[in-house]
Amino acid sequence: MEHVQKLLQQKTELESELRQLDNELHAHGVDRKTQLMDANGFPRSDIDIVAIRTIRQSLVCKQNDLRALMAHIETQLIALHQTTHTADVTPKRRAFARVSIVTPHSPASEAGLMAGDKIIQYGSVTVSHSDCFQALSAETINNINTPLAVTIERVVNGKPETIELSLVLRRGWGGEGVLGCHILPI
Repeated sequence: MEHVQKLLQQKTELESELRQLDNELHAHGVDRKTQLMDANGFPRSDIDIVAIRTIRQSLVCKQNDLRALMAHIETQLIALHQTTHTADVTPKRRAFARVSIVTPHSPASEAGLMAGDKIIQYGSVTVSHSDCFQALSAETINNINTPLAVTIERVVNGKPETIELSLVLRRGWGGEGVLGCHILPI
């Protein structure tokens, strides 16, 4: 929380610097879009072009800094919200599919999937989807050659454990399809 407050303070300071630079432009009798050339294409003689261009350059740099800072603030707020939310509520997630067969040396095998694993989450697909298998198929097609987070439940020593895996779906691994395993509904 303290980190986000410092970022918000930096945002306020940047916005203040931007206002100050805008005021400096107005003191020169121009704004961010005022033409610096006359109708004949020559530099205007009634304004200090070097000073104005320097201020405009500073404005562009500060705007880019502000944009980047805002993106960072957004990610930090999302992370803060998620940690606060997960600390308050940890819902029991249910599996929607079961792995029946895993082909050796397949992407599924390399990721650590095993026959009997129950799939709780496959990318963004969870039990809450109305048609889990259609969503699972779309998620597979849309994530070829990119890491896909898969959450499974596996029974280890008689106790169910939740395990996070990273699956990289790919063609040309030596078998059919991009996954290398059979998945059945529960």
